[in-house]
Amino acid sequence: MSVSSRRPRGVAVLAGVWLLALAGIGVLVGSELFGALLADGALPSVLFVAVGFALLFGYLGYRTNSKRLLSRLDVTPLTQSRAPQIHASVDRLAQRMEIDRPEIYLGRLGQPNAFALGSDTLVVDQSLVRLLTPTELEGVLAHEFAHLEGYDSLLRTLATSLLRTVTSLLLILLVPLVIVVSLIGWGLSLIVGRPMRGPDSVGSGLRSGLQRLVKSLLVAPTLALQAYARRREYAADRRAVAVLDDPLALARALQKIQRANEPDRGLLGWLLPSRDRETERSPTERALASHPPTDERVERVREAANAAGSEGSTGWHRVDID
Repeated sequence: MSVSSRRPRGVAVLAGVWLLALAGIGVLVGSELFGALLADGALPSVLFVAVGFALLFGYLGYRTNSKRLLSRLDVTPLTQSRAPQIHASVDRLAQRMEIDRPEIYLGRLGQPNAFALGSDTLVVDQSLVRLLTPTELEGVLAHEFAHLEGYDSLLRTLATSLLRTVTSLLLILLVPLVIVVSLIGWGLSLIVGRPMRGPDSVGSGLRSGLQRLVKSLLVAPTLALQAYARRREYAADRRAVAVLDDPLALARALQKIQRANEPDRGLLGWLLPSRDRETERSPTERALASHPPTDERVERVREAANAAGSEGSTGWHRVDID
């Protein structure tokens, strides 16, 4: 073999040895740090402090972000004189659910919607008031009252902060491991003459598994939080059914809101069947959605109402706001 043909091979072996040396240094430094944490009993303290700060900052963010969001919305307080029927529904629901009466704001949100903000605020879009009957609007309010009753916004904020903190700690431990394993795999591949990338490289399966684990840790908190949010939507619907005089009003309200949010299909659009576009989403899109498909919610509300022996009212009365 000529000198010119041996030289690139020698360079590759030297580079491989250098990568293995770097991996060895990383293992020594990491084991020393981790051993020191375990020997001094500092690791449980670090975890306890991290969790405590996560919950503290989550709560502070919950308090400040709710006020900040309310100040940015185009909303005005809804007084008793402007909408006595809505306030009567609010008083009735607060008494039945035994929670403090929230403040009611009327907003211009661009679409018929209502949502609980913080622990003592309800925001209702003005188009929702025009769209729904009083009993249907009370069904939507009961759903939002259930979120307030269950402290859903607070729990979601705390869970988000806690999951992000735990994920960050796991990544702090896992990313150096991925780097060390990659250095070892690359170094051995250079030494034995294999490609550094691809299925033929040394340790490619282990590296791919660790990389998938890192990606899963980045996505898992979001998927878990969205799944929790969807469960709470179902739970809020069930709670609303339990406290409403006309539980099926919530189902009718959900259907009206769904149709109102659909794109305009022309003058003959009312002849076409309504379709929930959420049911046409891919599995990934459904997993990342914070709300379950409206059709499924309507079906569950009807089942819960029928199980309770309820019969929906079909009376229609407009809510007037001065």
